[in-house]
Amino acid sequence: MGVATTEQWNGFYRRILIKDLRCGVSEKTVNNVAKKLKMDHYKVPVFECMLAHDSAKHQKKVSGKVCLDKKLDGVRVLTVVDCGMGTVVSQYTRNGKALQNFTKITQFLKNKALETEPEAMVLDGEIVSSSFQDLMKQVQRKSDVQADDAVLQLFDIIPLSEFKQGKSVLNQQKRHAMLKEYCKMFDGFDNIQVIDKVDCDLDSEAGQQQFKDFNKEAIDQGYEGIMIKDPEALYECKRSTAWLKQKPFIEVSLEVKHVEEGTGRNEGKLGAFVCEGVDDGKTINVNVGSGFSDTNRDEFWDSRSTILGQIVEVRADAITQNQDGTYSLRFPRFLRFRGFEIGEKI
Repeated sequence: MGVATTEQWNGFYRRILIKDLRCGVSEKTVNNVAKKLKMDHYKVPVFECMLAHDSAKHQKKVSGKVCLDKKLDGVRVLTVVDCGMGTVVSQYTRNGKALQNFTKITQFLKNKALETEPEAMVLDGEIVSSSFQDLMKQVQRKSDVQADDAVLQLFDIIPLSEFKQGKSVLNQQKRHAMLKEYCKMFDGFDNIQVIDKVDCDLDSEAGQQQFKDFNKEAIDQGYEGIMIKDPEALYECKRSTAWLKQKPFIEVSLEVKHVEEGTGRNEGKLGAFVCEGVDDGKTINVNVGSGFSDTNRDEFWDSRSTILGQIVEVRADAITQNQDGTYSLRFPRFLRFRGFEIGEKI
């Protein structure tokens, strides 16, 4: 930094530090090339955990004997309990970003680990709180942290040594039994819980009904959806069809109140619709900036004066509540106009 020009620093060295080269290169690109050339010493260390695929894209995998659990509306957290060099409890996001705001949980784990001296473990789960917005505030807050009501909901466990190798020895069913046994020492501490799993045979008529009932129950109770897991599968630090997520979509009809111009590549084109409306008694205010093709962005921007007041159908993952008592949508996507005239809903 002391010898580089401002241009060199901002255009090259800084971009390396923030891991954003702005040229279509990521750590995955580098690692793929290093693997192909058999030059492992050039590989970039990457923090990876097991991730799920969308069940809608792998319907053939939704069959046979599976275990089901409810998909939580929280933040994925991997908690490392390492007794190797004094007991250290660290928490990370799925991308390896350190989390330091859930000290009530980490301190409890540290004290328990000191009592039992277990093998170093990675506890996989999600942190949930009273609301997703409140939780995200606590995750990012630098001071005045108020996360005592956060609950670590655990759904998997793997020894740290196996996690570093990228694959477990035990299958899903045995890991869950191991998790329940490990978590017996947390009895009475409400901030750590184990997510129950339900065994289901999707090749049977009874299993199909059980699957439908479980899915409906999860949605009715406010969960994001359900997880479908292969009981015989190993934990692998990558995206795998051994875990499938099944999430419902919601679709709401809202009025376009304002049309915003885009930025960057969308400058001079549509950026987002600012939408408002009432759905199921909830007043929703949301910016809808995805779901548009490049052609849509050109056409809708050129005709923006005629779009104000029109009704659009928006697809989203869930309704969320804002601080002012109004509501918004998580991951809203434009689907279509609901009519041809201002205020028309077909």
